[in-house]
Amino acid sequence: MNAYSYIEAIKNRMSDEDVRFYRDIFAPVEVATPDSDAWDHLCVMPDGEIRVYGVYNKKSVFDTAAQRCYISSLDGGLSWKRHLVTGRFTLGKSTYIPYLNKYMDVQNCGYEGIYAFLGDTPDDENPMRVLVDSVPCAEIRIVLPLRNRDRVIVVAAEKRPELHPTAMFAVLYYADGDLRNWKRLPLEAVPFYQPPTGKKGVRWQQNNRENTIAELSDGKLMMISRTALDYHYVSYSEDGGESWSKPMPTVFHSTGTMPFLYRLSDGKLIFCWCNTRPLAEREDADGIWEDVFTNRDANHVAISEDEGKTWLGYREMALNSLRNSADFRSVGGPEHSRDKSVHQFQVIELPYNKIMVHYGQNLLNRIIIFDRAWLYEKSRREDFIHGLCNVSSQGYVQSVLGCYRGTPEAPLAYVGHCAYNRVNSAMMLPDPSGDGHEVLQICRNDDPRLVSGIGGAVWNFPIAKQGSVKIKFRVEGQGIRVSLLDHWVNPCDEEIKQIANFSAVISAAVQDEKQLYSEMRFDFDCLQACVSAYVNGKFVSKVQLHGTYPNGLCYLHLQSAATETDLRGTLVAGMEFEGI
Repeated sequence: MNAYSYIEAIKNRMSDEDVRFYRDIFAPVEVATPDSDAWDHLCVMPDGEIRVYGVYNKKSVFDTAAQRCYISSLDGGLSWKRHLVTGRFTLGKSTYIPYLNKYMDVQNCGYEGIYAFLGDTPDDENPMRVLVDSVPCAEIRIVLPLRNRDRVIVVAAEKRPELHPTAMFAVLYYADGDLRNWKRLPLEAVPFYQPPTGKKGVRWQQNNRENTIAELSDGKLMMISRTALDYHYVSYSEDGGESWSKPMPTVFHSTGTMPFLYRLSDGKLIFCWCNTRPLAEREDADGIWEDVFTNRDANHVAISEDEGKTWLGYREMALNSLRNSADFRSVGGPEHSRDKSVHQFQVIELPYNKIMVHYGQNLLNRIIIFDRAWLYEKSRREDFIHGLCNVSSQGYVQSVLGCYRGTPEAPLAYVGHCAYNRVNSAMMLPDPSGDGHEVLQICRNDDPRLVSGIGGAVWNFPIAKQGSVKIKFRVEGQGIRVSLLDHWVNPCDEEIKQIANFSAVISAAVQDEKQLYSEMRFDFDCLQACVSAYVNGKFVSKVQLHGTYPNGLCYLHLQSAATETDLRGTLVAGMEFEGI
């Protein structure tokens, strides 16, 4: 089985009815809830069976006795059945190595070190065991067989307490031929996060970990890593992973979240990440461990047709379904009190132009399928027929912080995770027209129980360098701030004016009081670095874009412009985007 023949194997298993269902999938559709967080559990059997491995009925985050299992699909991911892994030494989750015709998993075996296990299939009950490194590591991220040579690359991470008490540092291993002789290469770290001038809180330090690699058409390797900075970092290798260029910032906004690169059979690249920015850290955050995650509630996917030089799409694959949960820290109970986010990814290509993504953690880990043509859409509209389904509107409650997950001795003793509990900062209200519809109200509520009283809503559209954003609105209070940018920013972020590529305040003075709603239109041109604003079709002003936006703009950010409590706020009846 070569690197992409499994696509044909999946296709050959599908009935005419399956193909009909497949062809009807366009935007992301949830098809399964696996038993483990997205990491490296997704694999395909030689006959086209798709499996996602996990652990059955785990009692707590410290439960090491739970039995291994997997969910299986025999129809391209449309339906799934759970199975138990009964053999103690059965290989299980693994990566196919084409030139060896073997499946391979790499495990940290404690004091024994790191071992590679190779079997004929994931069901192999007696896989061959090969020593990779006698020194154990903290986490193993990827196993990548190269296309242009008989070599396998493994990326892991290790602790270096002499440099930082909790940060992890990437280590790469590579081996050729029969994989009996592995070489170890510590990777260069990226800088530690330093708070901006005037800020005291320090982020949890993560400088080059959870790396992902894609092999480009010329054999060059492209590696993107998770960092504690504002962007993912990238480095390249021209010698099969034996040496790497200095890590540099990518165009992809992200902080403390996992990236994932995947090469499609036609050479295009898929990239999954959380195109998001967290709120500023609390002053008492010391960077030693997790403080609070405020940027893991939206995940994204982009596609490149030119070896990663430029990217299209920037679409939201999923919004955290618990993003407004009042008991976010403890929802699901102690056994589910760890990370609850939509970050972490694994991808495989499917027949008929479809892509499968396993994403998320804990209660939120999911399998989705979408058509790659969805990444090429040039328009989107929102009329709130489905309420808040397609927008982010969460605000945050002053909450206990820190990583409370119990202990191995008392796993259910503590509930919660490093996160704020939530509220809706924007609400659906009856349309004053009386037509039975609802509209979105954005206002300010300075409740002292909140981290910020500013209400807002954030909406994604396909990235474009030129386009038009329309907002149907009515200002009833102190006005609304409208911002455009190339990444997700929290609805209640008080620094949006400084962060956004464009930001302006709209007051009641600009609207036509003869109409219930007015229309604001913003025509942006990243090539000319400007935005032209119109109200009810009449030109108002032309202003410059700020900052950088390498692939264009993809977010509309709406936020109360009030400087004090304003419960009347602004009504938003719809939003629309059209790209050029």
